[in-house]
Amino acid sequence: MRSTEGVRSVLLPSWLQAMIIIACISTFGAVSYLAVGYFSMHRELDRASASSPRSGADAATVQKQSNSEADAVAALNQQLGSINQQYAALKQHYDAAVASQSANATTTDQAQQDLQQKLDAAERELSANNGDVTKLKKSVDDLRASLKRSEQARTAETVHAHELEAAMQTLTARANLLKAIVDSKDEQLSKLRAALTNSNEQVGEVPSAAPGAGAPAAKPAATSRVTEPQKHSALVPDTRGAGSSSLQPQTARLETGIDAHQPTSRLEQVLASTGVDIDKIIRHIGLPSEAEMGGPFVSVDSMRSSAVERRRVAALLKIAKLLPLRPPLNGRYEVGSPFGPRRDPFNRRAAFHTGIDLDAPYRSAVYSTAPGVVIFTGWQEGYGRTVEVDHGHGIVTLYAHLHRILAARGERVAVHVKIGELGSTGRSTGPHLHYEIRLDGRPVNPEKFLEAGKNVVQASAH
Repeated sequence: MRSTEGVRSVLLPSWLQAMIIIACISTFGAVSYLAVGYFSMHRELDRASASSPRSGADAATVQKQSNSEADAVAALNQQLGSINQQYAALKQHYDAAVASQSANATTTDQAQQDLQQKLDAAERELSANNGDVTKLKKSVDDLRASLKRSEQARTAETVHAHELEAAMQTLTARANLLKAIVDSKDEQLSKLRAALTNSNEQVGEVPSAAPGAGAPAAKPAATSRVTEPQKHSALVPDTRGAGSSSLQPQTARLETGIDAHQPTSRLEQVLASTGVDIDKIIRHIGLPSEAEMGGPFVSVDSMRSSAVERRRVAALLKIAKLLPLRPPLNGRYEVGSPFGPRRDPFNRRAAFHTGIDLDAPYRSAVYSTAPGVVIFTGWQEGYGRTVEVDHGHGIVTLYAHLHRILAARGERVAVHVKIGELGSTGRSTGPHLHYEIRLDGRPVNPEKFLEAGKNVVQASAH
């Protein structure tokens, strides 16, 4: 079907096509059969009229044949009419099918047009979405690049912070070591001054120049500090960090006579000789309060000083229980290498000994010198198997070169609790115990604490 808009085709179902073909074939066959019969009948009639007249019997026979042929023609005409009716019905049905197909085609075209419009709209929307997706993808890529740059900057800052922290720890360790060296020099100077005073008192004269005039008499005492034993710790100052970044000056130094609070009792003098800030600890733990009780009236003003002194003595006794005043070994032991400057037993160079070496039999029991919490157990470079105990108030004790560790990290220990066995692990020349005391991260002389521990009982009696 052709129109101004284009060529349109109509698709007939297969059953309708078969019926049309059958109708056409039947019509063609019927018409052919009738035509052949019609021409045959006229040929016979022409022959009959052309031949001579026959008898009445033949005429009757011919009449019968004519009648039978007429009947046959009538029957054929009737069949032809029936076939024509079927053809007309089929033609009507075909026309209805064609009209329905045309209507369906029109509806299908309209639906196709609608679908095409929807498809075009969807394609336009998809194109717009693709543009948005491209923008979003670009934004995501930019954000990822920014995040990567931020992570790189953060990594660089972290590395720089670690480097600064390591440098600060190194500087802190060096500062603590220098402070310990200064304290050791101050101690030696105090001993030299004491020796000079004793010599002046013995001679009965006052020196007119600097204290150097009496230095030769004290020289043996100073040189005895660097005497090397047969076996001792081989630690050097840079084997490990001091572990604290805060440096606090000593506020009580008995040797120089400078003290924020003048000692009022022998016990306080003994405790102050260790270099610990007694007033600081008293402020931290507080003075014990006296219980209220009855009795005769006594003026508060007349008893105030004695009451404060009693509370202070009670606080000093409490502090004496917190400080590491007991020795870490039982029985007899010797100080193999003292605290302070000495010559390193391996490289024979000048070094600073941050603790004392105690000589005792191999695998002797090592005890905690004060109550505290174990903050480290394990191997340390130069120290070997080591245990560190935090006693609070900035005081930490260290026990090194152990054969075996018998304490656990985080364990709370009391005074004189077995925490290890004496050995010779790490940088050591023989079995001994390297014992350190650190005050606010700075190594101090443990012999002061051991000497104070010997005098605490006698001082408490006073």
